Amino acid sequence: MVERLPEVDPELLPSRAKIMGGVALLRLRPELDELEEEIGRLLLEFYRVKAVYRIYGVAGIERRPIIKHLAGEEVREIIHREYGYRFKLDLTRLMLCLGNSFERLRMAALTREGEVILDMFAGVGQFTIPIATLSNPAKIYSIELNPEAYGYLLENIKLNEVEDKVQAILGDCVEIAPKMFRGVADRIIMGYFNGTMRALPAALSALKPVGGIIHFHELARRGSEERFVKQVIDEVESLGYLARLLGWRRVKSYSKTRNHIVIDLLVIRR
Repeated sequence: MVERLPEVDPELLPSRAKIMGGVALLRLRPELDELEEEIGRLLLEFYRVKAVYRIYGVAGIERRPIIKHLAGEEVREIIHREYGYRFKLDLTRLMLCLGNSFERLRMAALTREGEVILDMFAGVGQFTIPIATLSNPAKIYSIELNPEAYGYLLENIKLNEVEDKVQAILGDCVEIAPKMFRGVADRIIMGYFNGTMRALPAALSALKPVGGIIHFHELARRGSEERFVKQVIDEVESLGYLARLLGWRRVKSYSKTRNHIVIDLLVIRR
């Protein structure tokens, strides 16, 4: 692409695009706004994809993508394949972050046979489907607030033939977990950020009486991750539980100042 755009500073050009379901997704610096369609056509040829879209970010509690079509077909619905499972979604309406692919695989690897899983922010099934497909849990209860994402969650359960392992529930996990799933879960996935702390009491109520494991996702200021981990542990213990840190990891960079991290906690009732 550098050769085709000799007038542009190579440092401004994107190093790569992300490919999902035959569609290239890329981020561009504002300095390239006037060249975005030309760059889109070049990427269409380079990657041999059906379409190229520009991603600006996400918006709202439902984290809808802010996205613009640049070149090729106006593709909306795609099927993205990963490690033997598939996700169907409308890429113009719903997010599936490719930067989380290792974390999805890690969750499946950590799940033990016969566990009961509560996926509190299920989306289109980004954690539910890998666990159900690659592991052997007794049951996964998957809660999703966004009706569109919930519809695709149901489709992905069928697409991956895991109807016997997964029960999907439409609604707010903060309200649903304490009412429907009190004391049932061995492992809880809180795969969300900008509000995960609000859902922590609901997650704790859903753990089995002997306790269990919580995977807590959130954004943390770069360089202050360990301080944030301590804040989460302190919050768990202030609610009447004991928390032991199993580990934490950076899932991906989110911005110049913040990282998306996941904290793995063993939580026991006092």
